[in-house]
Amino acid sequence: AGGHISGGHYNPAVTLAVLLRGGGKIKTGEACIYVVCQLAGALCGAMLSWALIGWSLAAYPTPALGANPFAVCLSELMVTFALCSVLLHTTTTKAQADNSYYGLAIGFTVLSGAVAVGGISGGAFNPAVGFMPVLYGAHSASHSWVYWLGPLLGGALAGAAFRAMALEEYGGSPTEAMVKCAPCLVETIGTMMLCFVVGTASLAQSFLAPLAIGSMFLAMICMGGAISGAHFNPAFTLAALLSTELGATHKRFTWRQGAEYLFAQIVGAALGALAAWGALETNRKVQYPTVPPTSGLGAGFLGELVGTFLLVYVFLNVATTKDLAGNSFSGLAIGMVVTLMIACMAPVSGAAFNPAVGLVGLFSGAGRVGIGSVWIYWVACPLGAILATAFFRLQNGEEFGSKGTDVLAQAASAASDLEQALLPQAGVVE
Repeated sequence: AGGHISGGHYNPAVTLAVLLRGGGKIKTGEACIYVVCQLAGALCGAMLSWALIGWSLAAYPTPALGANPFAVCLSELMVTFALCSVLLHTTTTKAQADNSYYGLAIGFTVLSGAVAVGGISGGAFNPAVGFMPVLYGAHSASHSWVYWLGPLLGGALAGAAFRAMALEEYGGSPTEAMVKCAPCLVETIGTMMLCFVVGTASLAQSFLAPLAIGSMFLAMICMGGAISGAHFNPAFTLAALLSTELGATHKRFTWRQGAEYLFAQIVGAALGALAAWGALETNRKVQYPTVPPTSGLGAGFLGELVGTFLLVYVFLNVATTKDLAGNSFSGLAIGMVVTLMIACMAPVSGAAFNPAVGLVGLFSGAGRVGIGSVWIYWVACPLGAILATAFFRLQNGEEFGSKGTDVLAQAASAASDLEQALLPQAGVVE
């Protein structure tokens, strides 16, 4: 509602991120006023809740009983980092100016974080929200510092990372190394956040876990799509490479880029798994995809192949075609496919649909997972991507220039020849 007036911060960590982002989006004095207003708004909101439901029923964020302060701060830092990164890219860049999805992306980031780590930190992701406990006594207020330290660090890191990724916002002539590193950094961050939520969201065995994972994927696509194409999945990268090799004329992709993206995605998976380990305080609690004992290896393999096929098929059609270039729904479409496939396939295959996600257990050391337990995600998922690319090529001839037209013409000619060959036989039968 207020984005067109104030920028819609509502969060001191966001205000800090926008300030550190630079570019004249907000001045230091104005940022201080924003923070004061945000804190006053938080206190007014808390007192309004008392009028509605009574002081004894009103809630406020508080860490889980016995939670390590480091784990609480890390949980708050990770989600606030994602939140501020999404806001910076979707609301302050020329590449995504006047989009209609920024509110959706920001809201889904908060939802994902609340499901993933709300049971650990209380799910504030906002120093203003974390300021509410001061109204409930000294004991409640004693935890408030974690809601300042974690989120403010997350906002500061988001502002710094933005400067390394959104190079076009600052003019000048960036070096070749900077230009190459920007999309790789996006891929690392997006894959990291996806794997972090995978590692933490299922802990409570909540029915919302699939939605949390799909929501973070959605948010990361909205964040980085304009810079890297928002793969965050080696299967997506393979599909983009194969599409280019088959003659795609839009969003062409090189094998060198593919290798760089793959490396970035693996690094992101490692960082996300380690962050989940830190948030949960032990690697034994880190969740990771694995074929359940109640499912056979064949069923698990087929489940990953089918799920990845559907996911990559949607990605290619909504995110790489000329007809749908610049659309506002690609993130929502892909994120909801992830949500649906996890809900359907988790009891069958473990529901990775992403070789990088398949490494979470290996990187976290959870359950002493070895490479022998993750091969299925590095074989079935690429096969699903290959099949999806083949169908995409068959159905989208116009995306492949003259080659696509030639293939369709040859198919039509072959069908005509077959029809002519069958017609005399039909006459004899009559």
